Amino acid sequence: MVERLGDADVLLEDLTDEQRDAVTTRASPLAIIAGAGSGKTRVLTRRIAWQATTGAIDPRKVLAVTFTRRAAGELRRRTRALGLRDDIAAGTFHSIALAVLRNRWADAGRKPPELLDRRMSFLAQHNPKLDRATIADIDAEIGWSRARLITPAAYPDAAAAAGRRPGRGLAFVAKVYADYDEAKRTRRLVDFDDLLALCHATMTQDERFAAAQRWRHRHLLVDEFQDVNPLQFALLRSWLGPDSTLVVVGDPNQAIYGWNGAEPDLLDNIGDHLPGTAVLRLRTNFRSTPEILGAAARVLGIEPQPAARPAGDEPTIRELDGDTEAIAIARSVRGAHKPGAPWRHQAILARTNAQLPALRSALERAGIPTRSRGDGALLRRPEIMELLDGWNDDMPLSKVLTEASIDPPDQAEGLSEERRMMVRAFLDVARGHLELERRATVADFTASLRNDDRVDGVNDGVDLVTFHAAKGLEWPIVHLVGIEDGYVPIAHARGVAARSEERRLLYVAATRAERQLHVSWARTREIGSSLVERHPSPWIDAFRGDPAPLPDERPSIANLRAKIAAVPETDLTVTDRTERDHVRDQLLLWREDAAERARVAPTAVLSDWTVEQLSIERPCRMDELAAIDGMGQSRARRFGLKLLEITCLDD
Repeated sequence: MVERLGDADVLLEDLTDEQRDAVTTRASPLAIIAGAGSGKTRVLTRRIAWQATTGAIDPRKVLAVTFTRRAAGELRRRTRALGLRDDIAAGTFHSIALAVLRNRWADAGRKPPELLDRRMSFLAQHNPKLDRATIADIDAEIGWSRARLITPAAYPDAAAAAGRRPGRGLAFVAKVYADYDEAKRTRRLVDFDDLLALCHATMTQDERFAAAQRWRHRHLLVDEFQDVNPLQFALLRSWLGPDSTLVVVGDPNQAIYGWNGAEPDLLDNIGDHLPGTAVLRLRTNFRSTPEILGAAARVLGIEPQPAARPAGDEPTIRELDGDTEAIAIARSVRGAHKPGAPWRHQAILARTNAQLPALRSALERAGIPTRSRGDGALLRRPEIMELLDGWNDDMPLSKVLTEASIDPPDQAEGLSEERRMMVRAFLDVARGHLELERRATVADFTASLRNDDRVDGVNDGVDLVTFHAAKGLEWPIVHLVGIEDGYVPIAHARGVAARSEERRLLYVAATRAERQLHVSWARTREIGSSLVERHPSPWIDAFRGDPAPLPDERPSIANLRAKIAAVPETDLTVTDRTERDHVRDQLLLWREDAAERARVAPTAVLSDWTVEQLSIERPCRMDELAAIDGMGQSRARRFGLKLLEITCLDD
């Protein structure tokens, strides 16, 4: 099955022992826990090529499931480079589901329903009296429900049990959700979540058709498995037959899509969901320096990954002012730029999209080129629009691709190298789609592409990316901006699960850096018409190389007793619950006084979450205080003894 490779061992020569084990084992189901930068794409592609070379699998029956078309294209490109002459089928859950359904509809002679690719626009059109924020809120609730197989009728109870609090109430969301489903049925529309549900129903209800699909795609590989939601997992299970093999790859430390329905427990406890699953681990990081890996590990409080790179510089931390932040970051980017080096070797990562425009403007004013995810949206590129103008929507995709191979459109005079690269990228995406849906028309392909039409921009420029969008990418130099309370963690992250995900998100952002990591936060920001004092993220101390030890001091018990005695009706033998309430009340009084003296909001001194954790844990030492979520060493040094006098109630 493989050309130019007479000996399968060639595929193993440059792998580590743990990578070699993951490539060669025939265990199935198999879960590969792949840490950041551990070479998981290399392992996946080598596994496909090695297993094909040794006759363990037929590469024509491989189906690789990814979360972006970019990742799917990378898998195909790398397997071709290894000599695999048959392109593997690879795509996202949605594109694969759509291809399966189109095959089913074609076999049955049915006209496929129209694809609704923008749910929010449809909701707004059918609910003209609702404002944009409410529509966005309802859209998020519908997405949350669909990811968990929750119907409109079941939504109120399920959402209440999960602590969901949409602005207009659970009953209102359930009604709009039901109306939305009915409007789709009336117009014969399906959205992208419907594709997954319909594909699952087809695979579970039509056994003959399902058997044919399972025969065609017998060997399944799923990348980024920590991001799979219950609906996607149900669909995956429907694709598995008695002769199927399954490999899933993921990292629980990079689970950052819980807000969007992902269920990290599927990977954390995979043996419960897929009994008999073998687990292998890829620990060594080939991307980042030991100093960067150490900082990232401190964010999560875990052991750092072993580093293949030599030692480098410790991460830097800068304290800025909001009104000069963008200018300072632009200067930092220029200072890190070496003559002759591409600008795309640097990236600026922010927690929210709203932080990026000001940074982009400052860089462009400084003469520094920028780019962002979406600059390469294929269907909006003029050279792609020109190419599609010559393609009839009803033409078979295979026919137009054959003609493009005979007469390459990127040879047209006047087409720049950048545009040629874009055309070639577009044709490669089209060929990949053809592997999934061999009878696809041009219209079928472009409709599928609208769900995920982004590829990396080919122009040179500093990347401006959110933490979420940076997942799966890497740069030699990374600037993390706005690492302050309110952004990291984001203000609306409440509860243990939400804050844990925020920590993992910061970990993901930090591990994008290869050689240099620069961290900054702003002590003031203009919010509305007010200048608001800000505080560093509770996790910013993780980026300090060797923090000085905290003083091993305890509050004076005499002072503590006097303080408690001064509070009317205080009884040191009261129940634990009353004691907690008392500590919380004292913390809130202290916080209000500190905020008044600093002329800031009380939550800028300590968040409500941190106050609650202090009242529950009641630390008595500085190191215990610093370990409280939301404190950190900087706040422990600043407020430590005062807080310990309140929280330390033991003798």
